[in-house]
This record gives sequence, structure tokens and C-alpha cells, in this order.
Amino acid sequence: MLVVLLLGGSSVHTLAPAGGAGATGLPQLTGSALPWGLERIHAPEAWQVTTGSPAIIVAVIDSGIDWTIPELVAVRWTNPREIPGNGIDDDGNGYVDDALGWDFRDGVPADRRRTSLHWHGTFVAGILAARFEGGATGVAPNVRIMDVRFLDSRGLFTTKDWDRLAAAIRYAVDNGARIINLSLYAKGTPPAVVEEALAYAASRGVLVVGIAGNEAKPAVLYPGKYDTVLAVSATDATDALASFSSWGPGVAVAGPGQEVVSLLPGGRMATNSGTSFAAPHVSGTLALILSANPALSAGEAAAILLRNSSPLTPTPDPRFGAGLVNAGRGVTAAAATTR
Repeated sequence: MLVVLLLGGSSVHTLAPAGGAGATGLPQLTGSALPWGLERIHAPEAWQVTTGSPAIIVAVIDSGIDWTIPELVAVRWTNPREIPGNGIDDDGNGYVDDALGWDFRDGVPADRRRTSLHWHGTFVAGILAARFEGGATGVAPNVRIMDVRFLDSRGLFTTKDWDRLAAAIRYAVDNGARIINLSLYAKGTPPAVVEEALAYAASRGVLVVGIAGNEAKPAVLYPGKYDTVLAVSATDATDALASFSSWGPGVAVAGPGQEVVSLLPGGRMATNSGTSFAAPHVSGTLALILSANPALSAGEAAAILLRNSSPLTPTPDPRFGAGLVNAGRGVTAAAATTR
């Protein structure tokens, strides 16, 4: 499929997509109690210690989030230094009226989008932090989600968008995110500007969670392949590697990604599969770990996550990295850690 772009108002150029959302198909509507993925990562055990702190901000750099959904609006990040709607860059960060995040696709505040949202970002955010009174919920339903849109209305991006991705990463870092969820992939190697932005995030103590990819091959895709990114492979309900999941030595940890439950725009529940949806199980667990012990550095939090994951094989395995993420053990260990 080709993306047709009008440049300069006259000439027509065609660019093949450079990458996009790491999903394997269209969502299927469903009803669900506690999603199986939350059971498998022992989220209920973690919730005995913490359901997340609003002081912990997770940036979802994705296709945008539907904030009309009550279960998500409860966890929406707001920029405390920006006065909404006054046309002034109150906090001097270079983004006018970004009280509710920024849309790097349309170049506007996140609450003034001009183009329709792909469902992917809403689905990711729901896994990470949706807050329900009963039934299905997200991993960390009391943290805050920063909406940073990058993908277009089809869940794709092209090679002309690399600078946008780098700017989105830097925006998340500069505005207080402690974790960035990157449920997207690239078909090739990104330019240096992306690697530099990820290095900047690491230098500022921000954890970046990415995906191994959906190529079912022993090769982790970018940006998950970077050393500054925790690459996540996907498992099914039997703890086997999902049939679509990429894998390899670059995998840090595994997360549930086969037929997982979350929200679609408009608020309906659905299931879908992809390494995209394994990643927010890990981002949510890191958010709980930092909520249990906010004094942890990024490196300490990542070490606790990996050390307390559940091994899925007797010996280290490049399909799963440290094993299946275990929120229960990770949060318990974080709460007991003193510096």
C-alpha cells in the first residue's frame, strides 16, 4: 500500500509506509471480566500494594486516544503549567495550549485534532491504565497517561515522519513522563535523529518500552532494537510465544499479546492481538513499580522488572528475554527496596 502525499501544493509524491502500529488485525467486540493478561502478570497481587500513583506519568506515543471514554478520561494527564485556550505558550516549552498533550500528526494541541484517530492508541491506553468501577481494567488505573499522537489515521507513518517521532519523544521527556510506551515498529533502520532522541530520554532517566514486532522472525524491529528501549515480545494464554511475535537476543521481557481485551474509540470492549498490546502490560507494570517506590531510578526500576519476571523456560531464551512480566513480584520487590 502506498501513501499519497501532496507536497508544495502541486507535485505528487508517493512514499511507502515506513512503519506503523504493531497490531495483527481488526479488533473483535467482546465482553469481559478481568482480562486474562492481567491475571497472567499477577496484577491483582500488585494492586494489594498500589494501583498506581497520579504522580507517575506514562506517555503513549501512538495514534491518539479517545478521551470521551469515561474509563480513560479519569487518568488523563494535564499540563499544570499551561492555561488551556489562551493562545499563549505559558510554560515556554514551544507548544501553545498543550494543556492536554500534543498531536504531532496535525501539529495542534491534543484536544484540537483535525483528522480522525486510528483505534490503536485508545486500545493501548486502555490496557495500560483504564479505570473501571468493576470488570475489566488497566494494569495501572491510577497513573496518568500523556497523549502524544504520532501515527496517522490509518495507524501508519512514512519516512518523512522521523523528525516528528523524535520531537514526540523529546516532548514526552521534557514534560515529565517517566515512561514512554512505543507500540510501533519501523520497516528499516531509523535515522540518527530518532536514536538521539531515545538517548536523550535515557539520559533524563525516562524508561522507553517498545515492541519486538509482528514478523514471526528471530529479529527485533526498530525502535525496539535500540539498547535504550526495552523490547517486548508477545505471549498467548498458554505462555507460549504468540505465533506472530518477533523475537531474538534483543528481547528484554515478554507480555500478554494474543487476544487481549481493551477499549475501542467510543468505549466498546474488544479483543485484538499484537506485540503492540504486550508492551503496555510492561509499561503499566513499570508504572506500578515506580508508584510503589518513586525514588527508584530508571535503571533500578528496569532491573526490578526483569529480575522479578517469571521465567518461561528452564534456561534463558531469546523468545522471552527475562520471562513473562510479573507485576505482583515486581511491585512487592520495589516496595521493599530502600536506597
